[in-house]
Amino acid sequence: MSSVITYSRNVFLPLTFVCRNSCGYCIFRRPPGDGCVLSPDEVLQILRRGAEAGCTEALFTFGERPEEVDGFLPFLEQFGYSSILEYCHAMAEEALRIGLLPHTNAGVMTADEMKYLSDVNASMGLMLETTADIPAHRNCLGKEPGRRIAMIEDAGRLKIPFTTGILLGIGETPSDRRQSLQVIADLHKKYGHIQEIIIQNFCPKPGTEMSAFPGASLRDMQETVRMAKEILPPDIAIQIPPNLADAEKILLCGVTDLGGISPVTIDYVNPDHPWPAFDELAALTKGYTLQERLCIYPQYIRKGWYHDKIRERIISLENTILMRGSSVIPAKPLYEGKAKSVYTSENPDELIVVFRNDMTAFNGVKHDLFTDKGRLNATASNFFMKMLEAEGIKTHYIRMSAPDTMIVRRLEMIPLEVIVRNVAAGSMTKKYPVAEGTVLDWPVVTIDYKDDERGDPMINDDLIQVLHILTGDELTQVKKIALLVNTVLTRFFDECGIRLVDFKLEFGKAGGNIFLGDEISMDSMRLWDKETGESFDKDVYRFDKGDVITAYRNVLKRIIPEFSI
Repeated sequence: MSSVITYSRNVFLPLTFVCRNSCGYCIFRRPPGDGCVLSPDEVLQILRRGAEAGCTEALFTFGERPEEVDGFLPFLEQFGYSSILEYCHAMAEEALRIGLLPHTNAGVMTADEMKYLSDVNASMGLMLETTADIPAHRNCLGKEPGRRIAMIEDAGRLKIPFTTGILLGIGETPSDRRQSLQVIADLHKKYGHIQEIIIQNFCPKPGTEMSAFPGASLRDMQETVRMAKEILPPDIAIQIPPNLADAEKILLCGVTDLGGISPVTIDYVNPDHPWPAFDELAALTKGYTLQERLCIYPQYIRKGWYHDKIRERIISLENTILMRGSSVIPAKPLYEGKAKSVYTSENPDELIVVFRNDMTAFNGVKHDLFTDKGRLNATASNFFMKMLEAEGIKTHYIRMSAPDTMIVRRLEMIPLEVIVRNVAAGSMTKKYPVAEGTVLDWPVVTIDYKDDERGDPMINDDLIQVLHILTGDELTQVKKIALLVNTVLTRFFDECGIRLVDFKLEFGKAGGNIFLGDEISMDSMRLWDKETGESFDKDVYRFDKGDVITAYRNVLKRIIPEFSI
């Protein structure tokens, strides 16, 4: 059972209800006529409402190849478009401009058509539904299983993060379900592109050929979710629709995702089944960690499986949901630093720290965003804080609440940066007559007064005490802790083939005690490969030495070999 249940906030945009298929259970399909195409103005209105409601995903869907239906094209051409895919591409560009990530489910497409849409889509999807030949699909050219499997395979070749799924209760058997799941598993093992599978229960609709069908039972759903957990690789999310299924009774079977939930639009495929509100979603998942996601899953962001054209939108929205986090994170931060945001907590003695993807240098003069940077630094800081706690060093660390989010003890921060240097580098070589790389006779502790406006000037012991920042005993304690941290980290890094050149620490007070605060990560240390001298730290970014995220990942690979990079 997963302890984390994910979901996305979306808007549903049915660009047209016209479809060449005629499924025995569908109420989505309509004939050509006035209003059969969602106008550009209507699309923009929905997108803006979605952005205002905090949505991150624009779900574009429409009937499969509506151009093949007589009488459809004039309704599309009135808006200046000659194909539904051309129209979808244009509206996806508008979604990106307004601030949402497009996900398109257009029915069966060719590889060239998917490639055409891929520069404006973060992900795409196609329900396999079933590998069985069933009466419900007898008038549906696009529902022939071989065609749908071929498209899913083409998406894998194109490295498109993909959603697929099966539909239960449409005439298939349990063995058909198993075969469908196995086909999906095999495709993913070959291409690694299926980020989620939807286990969806068919709900009979009045007025359709299958209105008298019983649909899928709760037991069907439970058994199929268990089957999916057994058959599918563990990196495929198992999703159920919470507006259709009795989700509370199915979660324990292996569900990890609840799909797109819209605060703005209805489920046009199942319009009589409203989405749960977000507070209802939280109640439904009580006992789990409810975590928001984008329509492109984190592992595909880390792999870079997206077009450069949508990179900044992905990074921006990833930051948005990380800062928004769970429902306990307030809308506005208590404090916002160069690369972290600090929020108040429901517990007055605790704070929530979100590690952002911002990267800065030279007091913020240089500033960029890097996908996954926040998670990497949070992971390192989590690891080192735990290590130091085990050595008897008090830190503000309490626990991780998400891959990029740390719960910490609220401290009264001391406005000092304590730097421990083992090797001459950085500002030391600029201020003093010592060559970079010179191993110092002993670890040198220097202290800066933390104030960006004053340029973080170096401060001595007398000034620290005269300005009543610390007492003499407190200053001695801070230096003792800094040198102990150096001993622990130097020994550990040496075993990992890394030289700890220098690092920065910050401290705070709580209950009359001094605690190590802030972070211990690649942002706050200077790390060199012991053999080659290669930088694994922020200098890679400062001085354009290469790919800084690769450097940070190299550190984590060495210090936490089992960590999933």
